[in-house]
Amino acid sequence: MDALRVEALAGDDEAAVAEVAARMRATLVEVLGEARGGAMYTREWLEGRVRQHLRPDAAVFLALAGDARLGHTIVREEVDEAGARFGLFATTYVDPASRRLGVARALLDRGEAWMRGRGLVASATYTDRDNEKLIRLFESRGYALEPAENDMVILRCAL
Repeated sequence: MDALRVEALAGDDEAAVAEVAARMRATLVEVLGEARGGAMYTREWLEGRVRQHLRPDAAVFLALAGDARLGHTIVREEVDEAGARFGLFATTYVDPASRRLGVARALLDRGEAWMRGRGLVASATYTDRDNEKLIRLFESRGYALEPAENDMVILRCAL
């Protein structure tokens, strides 16, 4: 494999926007199954969601090796109920063929660095309680698991 690097998605890279959106759907299908996850959002909605994160208080990072896009993470700044700012990992995905090679760790490192660069002192992600792979990944980095509404959980960590 070529050297792994993590770069911000360029706003004019429509192929990358489409691929990130397709992988967002792949995440939903992997975690929730085809019937539930595949029917949640249209391709257009997912692509719009990616574009919404190409703004100053958010970012889309791609894990790359040569020309291959191995995965992505989407981060943004949020405000909690008490008015405190924190960084949110909105989604993280690694292509199955590239898993267990450090790609997810590199994406999380870049996302957390982006958050610290904005002066944020805490990070979180929300996921389905059955998303064991993502939960294990975040717990291995010191994130604490908390129950949330419905079938969701929150993982939080100080940066």
